[in-house]
Amino acid sequence: MSKENLSLDEIMRLAKAAENKRPEDLLGAVQKKLPADKMNELQNVLGNKKAIEELLNSEQAKRLMRQFKNGK
Repeated sequence: MSKENLSLDEIMRLAKAAENKRPEDLLGAVQKKLPADKMNELQNVLGNKKAIEELLNSEQAKRLMRQFKNGK
């Protein structure tokens, strides 16, 4: 897999690997997959409450949360 984008399957795999662990563990796993500029963008979003709220309210986030809840 390239370091350009994470697929939904890759995100799910990373999330399952970090399940029951600290959020920093998931962030560390993601950091290994993303180039530095993309990681900086992610950290900027995570540090911005309004951006987080917009992200969590997006259709993609809702779909991902449904998949987590359904165990897929």
